[in-house]
Amino acid sequence: MKDDPEQLIAGFLSEYRASGNYSRDYIARLAELATSEDPTTTESATRAFFGSLVERLADSFEPDAVSLYNRAFSQVIDVCRRDPRATQLDRELREYGLRGEEDLVERATGLRQIAPLSDKIERDKVRRIIVLSRVTLGADVAIASVIIERMKLEFPAAEIVLVGGSKGSELFGGDSRLSFRQLVYRRGGTTAERLLTWIDLLRCVRDLTDGLTAGEYLVVDPDSRLTQLGLLPVGNGRESDRVAQQTDYMFFPSREYGSGTSRSLSELTSLWLDELFCESFPTLPRVSLRETDIKAARDLIDRIEPGSRPVIAINFGVGENELKRVGNKFEAMLVTSLVMDGALIILDKGAGDAEVARANAVIAEVTRIEKGGRRVRAIDFDEEKLIEAPNTHRLDGEILVWNGRIGVLSGLIGQSDLYIGYDSAGQHIASALGVKCIDVFAGYSSPRMLERWRPTGSAETRTIAVDTNRGAVYENELVAEVHGHASEMLRTSRK
Repeated sequence: MKDDPEQLIAGFLSEYRASGNYSRDYIARLAELATSEDPTTTESATRAFFGSLVERLADSFEPDAVSLYNRAFSQVIDVCRRDPRATQLDRELREYGLRGEEDLVERATGLRQIAPLSDKIERDKVRRIIVLSRVTLGADVAIASVIIERMKLEFPAAEIVLVGGSKGSELFGGDSRLSFRQLVYRRGGTTAERLLTWIDLLRCVRDLTDGLTAGEYLVVDPDSRLTQLGLLPVGNGRESDRVAQQTDYMFFPSREYGSGTSRSLSELTSLWLDELFCESFPTLPRVSLRETDIKAARDLIDRIEPGSRPVIAINFGVGENELKRVGNKFEAMLVTSLVMDGALIILDKGAGDAEVARANAVIAEVTRIEKGGRRVRAIDFDEEKLIEAPNTHRLDGEILVWNGRIGVLSGLIGQSDLYIGYDSAGQHIASALGVKCIDVFAGYSSPRMLERWRPTGSAETRTIAVDTNRGAVYENELVAEVHGHASEMLRTSRK
């Protein structure tokens, strides 16, 4: 058997699709490579495992793929826990009565059963609700925020804690009902390191539930990567065999819930909550920004005096997934066309050196052209300039470039008439803020993925599917399509 991780995964999936046969040998070898003592081998195997198998199965949003994921990942966990470097992982799993691969699979199967909570929870008794982050900001807006809003309604006296990355407090820090506990998921780590994030989660949950008795707390898992999509348990004690009967843990099976529908994940989250609480209460995603970030964004927009110009926020970030990009030419052409049409552009530089470099390339291209007898001008702003530049100083330009925190960026999106971006966090933030949105969705692995990640909110959203997997993209036609949608959506009166 070959030792190339990508070939192992391709062989595994090919055999499964052809015959339905689950070939343990492929996964066993992949797990061996992922636990190798050679860092290069481990890194390669981990990247392939999560990128080409785990994410592919998760993005299909089909029950069969969920079953396959549970089996394959449970097998990998079983190998990892036997590694001398992961003794704590094995010890904690045993504390939960999970002694082997089959125990993990059986537990995951139990989570797929949804039972109403109305007859199992005394709502007035619940003092703290712990909501696990989905790790990515877009998913936290699309899914976790819906859960938070419903929990606020169902448990008006309870404290709600969001456990996840530090940026969550920037998106939801304006909500007085919500507090935060920071926990970093090792997205760039080895398979073992990512699994050990669960140990940090256990410590966090145990600390948050210390002193609380059964029925006084509730953990809500929205199919979080912190628990590897529900495979790893959380809570204060051993779980019963009938997981569905638990009263301290709720799991949203996001990859298969409503599998026969075309609803978005936000809509499905709301329906799942309706089923749990036996009452229909449609709930939309919500972003609650800090007042300081809202004011900073408003002041910036006021200083550039958009006047009658429409304000369009743009972000070309893709979260390290290059398949989601169309390309440099499309990005520069789109910004150019919108500027020439009279729009004021807010361009976010994104995160990481690669995204900043691509944003700089767009800016360099656009500022070569002339409009109204002068070169197009871009005004760069970051945290330092935000503090130092006097608020009375007028800004003059066609592009406001932001290079800073997500909280201020979200405030700038909230001050915009339209948001345009690839499939990432920005479109979900815009939609949750009630800002019209155009989602240029490239690199999707299945039609269902397009439907599930559709931005959902009170404002109009349009998704433009771009199949970059099938060859060349005609940038001129795509720019014309996006520009046409933008013109139509901006015809209504500005906010």
